Amino acid sequence: MKKVVLASIIAATSLMAASNKQIEDFYSEVFKNQNIDGVNVKVVERTKILDDIEKVSLKFSKGDMSQEDVTFVKGDLMFPDVVNLKEQKSYLAEEKKVIAEKAALDLVKSLAKIYKNEDKANVITLGNDSKKPTLIMFSDPECPYCRAELAKIETTLKDNNVEIILTPVHELSSLQKSALIYKDIKNAKSDSDKVKILRKYFSEDYNVDEKNVSKEESDKIDTLRKKYFSAGVRSVPFIVNKSDLK
Repeated sequence: MKKVVLASIIAATSLMAASNKQIEDFYSEVFKNQNIDGVNVKVVERTKILDDIEKVSLKFSKGDMSQEDVTFVKGDLMFPDVVNLKEQKSYLAEEKKVIAEKAALDLVKSLAKIYKNEDKANVITLGNDSKKPTLIMFSDPECPYCRAELAKIETTLKDNNVEIILTPVHELSSLQKSALIYKDIKNAKSDSDKVKILRKYFSEDYNVDEKNVSKEESDKIDTLRKKYFSAGVRSVPFIVNKSDLK
């Protein structure tokens, strides 16, 4: 009789487990409360990790962008992490590491597909030493961290060739500056000339004269950056080894 009662309790507990829809609806409501519209929430996989605790893999997507995450459920309860105090083990930390590694590999694959077909006019090359590795740097004239990278570019070039692709995360003035950089760099005859042009437009003191750049030119930069954003570039400066994109 005890076995029958126990079996009934286990069965009842499993029936009470949060459904995929409940989990998806919960996250959708969270996004709604944060005034973030248009995010699709999908439960990708559910895996039992400890007794009656499940790991739930999630995918959030909006347009061309997507992100993976994980949560944990037990019955109709959901919680952000499971910690084994005896082993000093965080299941969330382990899953985040796996997700980050997978995201990095996916990003490199996506970038490789785009980069190999990139118009050479959109790639600013510095250095041409076949014995040195090449770094590809995604950058923005109005990004303070990009300015810091540019400030030490001579040091970087001692050990590397560098290819810069302008993918501004800021808005109109940054698009305009990027367009002007590409326009001026066409006539540069040396790396030092290119660096001078970059530093001119990357300067905090530089203000765009809108007469010098058309909407069409700015729109081209917007299209360029969106192409790489859709591949997974989320911030700048973003630097990757060219050898990884083969």
